[in-house]
Amino acid sequence: MIFQGTEWIRELFILILYPFLVIFFLILAYKVLKRKRDRAPITLSTFYIIVSVGLMLNIIYLLVTITEVEIVLYLLYYLSSFLTIFSFIFIILFINIILKVDFTNKKYLLIVFFYALGCILLHLFPGGITLTENWTPVYNWIFFILAYIYITFFIAVPSIVYSIQLSRKFIDQNLKKKLKMFLIGITGMIFTLYGAILFNTWQDPIFKSIYSVSVIIILISSGLLIYYGIGRTL
Repeated sequence: MIFQGTEWIRELFILILYPFLVIFFLILAYKVLKRKRDRAPITLSTFYIIVSVGLMLNIIYLLVTITEVEIVLYLLYYLSSFLTIFSFIFIILFINIILKVDFTNKKYLLIVFFYALGCILLHLFPGGITLTENWTPVYNWIFFILAYIYITFFIAVPSIVYSIQLSRKFIDQNLKKKLKMFLIGITGMIFTLYGAILFNTWQDPIFKSIYSVSVIIILISSGLLIYYGIGRTL
């Protein structure tokens, strides 16, 4: 979902930088799982893995555009967009696990299921996402508003609320410092999500150029901050 556009910048970033990002997030997932394999690290690594798959699908989407098979292209793009938003439920679940919230396996899976259902319904909004004749995804402004509402109330607000609760449990100053790093990382990730929605809605070349460059830096920095903030101490 990130960096989609008609200009050559989109193709350059996807083909050159996305493979690096895919490997980067997969390495972080591996490093988390290597330390321990209980629910908390598995949940955090799942976030990294899903983000990687979403990015990988963007690469495949671009390569498959030469076939001009409409149904395949729509399927690839919708799946990539869905995974990008869906991945954040695992950040929210991860924070709750650190908070020692008692999740049964059934409750855990139900939360994931209903969150996935919400993401699916968002993407099924009629005419919300269209592909141009150049196979560039464009969002209409109604979809933009719905996506921002969804991201705000189901991703941003829960992340902030649960993080505040988590900060109140930490007494050690070193842990508080690590939590701040973690929160900055989450904020950066959410910022890229908001930016991606705006990128595909607002057809302003200046914004697209600025966002295309800055989001790579933000993604790498945020991924590392999440890992070195709490992920490495699991």
